[in-house]
Amino acid sequence: MTPHSTVRTLRRFADDRRGALAPAFALMTVALVGMAGIGFDYGTTTRNVLKIQSAADTAVLAAARLNDADTLRPAIAQRYFEAQLGPDTLPNVKSASFTLSADGNTITANINIQVPMKVASIVGVGSMSATVTTKAAIAKPDVRQLDLVFCIDATGSMSNTLTAVKNNALNLESNLNDELVRRGIPKFDAMRVRAIYYRDYGGNYMNGTSSYNVTYWNGTKYATKTSKPTDSDYWTYVGDVPPMKASNFYNLPAERTTFQGYVNPETANGGGDTPESGLECVNEAIDSPWAKVGDTPSTGGTKPLDAVYPTVVVWTDAAAHKPSYSLSLKNPNYPAATKMPRTYADLKAKWDSAAKIDQTRKLLVFFGNPDLSTNDRDGLANGWQTIKQWPGFMVGGTLTDGNSNMVTKLADAIASKVRVPTLTQ
Repeated sequence: MTPHSTVRTLRRFADDRRGALAPAFALMTVALVGMAGIGFDYGTTTRNVLKIQSAADTAVLAAARLNDADTLRPAIAQRYFEAQLGPDTLPNVKSASFTLSADGNTITANINIQVPMKVASIVGVGSMSATVTTKAAIAKPDVRQLDLVFCIDATGSMSNTLTAVKNNALNLESNLNDELVRRGIPKFDAMRVRAIYYRDYGGNYMNGTSSYNVTYWNGTKYATKTSKPTDSDYWTYVGDVPPMKASNFYNLPAERTTFQGYVNPETANGGGDTPESGLECVNEAIDSPWAKVGDTPSTGGTKPLDAVYPTVVVWTDAAAHKPSYSLSLKNPNYPAATKMPRTYADLKAKWDSAAKIDQTRKLLVFFGNPDLSTNDRDGLANGWQTIKQWPGFMVGGTLTDGNSNMVTKLADAIASKVRVPTLTQ
C-alpha cells in the first residue's frame, strides 16, 4: 500500500459515522417505548378514573335519597361505592372517604386513586395518581300527598278499562307506592283517589246514524225517541243518562273498600257514537277539592304538606267534543257557563289557575290516542289535540297500556314530577 492510499483509507474511516447510529437508535427506541407505554397506561388510568367517578356519583346520590338517619349515610355510600367496582378496579382505590356537611345538607365523596403502570414502568414511571371528588344535596323528607282523579270514558266500548280500574282499586295505594320505591322515590305520606265516569251530553245522532234511540226529557220523565229527531226536539235532548257520574275523594288505604264499592257496580254502556264529552270530565276533575301545600295531610298528622301532586288520569278510545258543542248546550242537564267554560281558552285558564290546582307538579296523564278526531254536528271534533298542548299533559301510553299496566304507567308518570337529589359537584 502506498503512503497516499493509506492516508485516503484513514480519512474515510475518520469520516465514517455509521457506527454511531446504533447507540443513538437504542436510546431513541427506549424513549419511544417509554412514551408509548405512558400513553397506553394513561388510557387505562383514565378508564379507571371514569369508572370510579361514576361509582362515586351513584353512591352519594343513593345515600342522599334515603330516609335513614344522617349518621348512616356515609357508611351506606361506602357500601354502594364498593359494590359497583370489580376486582380489577377496587385495588386501585388508595383511599375513599364519604363525609356529611356540618349542617347535614350535603354528602361528599373524596377518592384517591393510584394505578400501577405496566409498560411505562420500564422507564421508571411506576404509578399514576388521581383524585375523584363529588357532592350531592341531601333530599330532606317532605310531607307529600298524591291526589288522583280518574276520568274514565264509560261508554260501551270501554269494558276493558272499567275492568282494569276495578281490578286495581283494592290495592292501588300499596301497589303504586311499591312501584315508586322501585324507582328510588319514597312512599307518599297520603294518597286520595276520585273516579269520574263520563259518556255524552250531546251525542251525534244527526250525523247519518240509522238508529235514533236517543234519550230526551218530555217534560215529566225521560223517554226514548225511536224516530229521527226534529229541530224542535233538540232542547229536550239529554244524551246519555247519566252523562257524567263523579265520586268524592277516597283516602287510601283507609277507604279502599269503599272506593272499590263505588267502582265495582259500574258497567260500560251508552255512547254508540263518537265523539264523547271528555272535556267536561276534565273540567270536573279540575274543580276537585285538591290538597294544597300547607294543608294537613288527608291521613292526619301535625306536619303540613310540603308538596302535593294533583294528577288527572284520562282513559278513552274516542275524540272529544269542543266545550261549546251545540247539542251539549241544548241538553238541560249541561253544566252552566259558570261551571263549564265555553271556550278552550277559558278551560285552559282554569287548568293554569293556582287557586284551582297546584301548578308545580300538576299532571294530566292520557291513555289512548290524543290525535283522534271525528266529525260531529258542528264539524271536526278534536278536543284532545288542543288539550295535549297544555302544560303538564303527557301520554301515559295506549289504552291497552293503561289497562294492562295501569300502576306501572302511573308510577312512570308521577316519577317525572318527583324531584330527586342531584349532584352539586
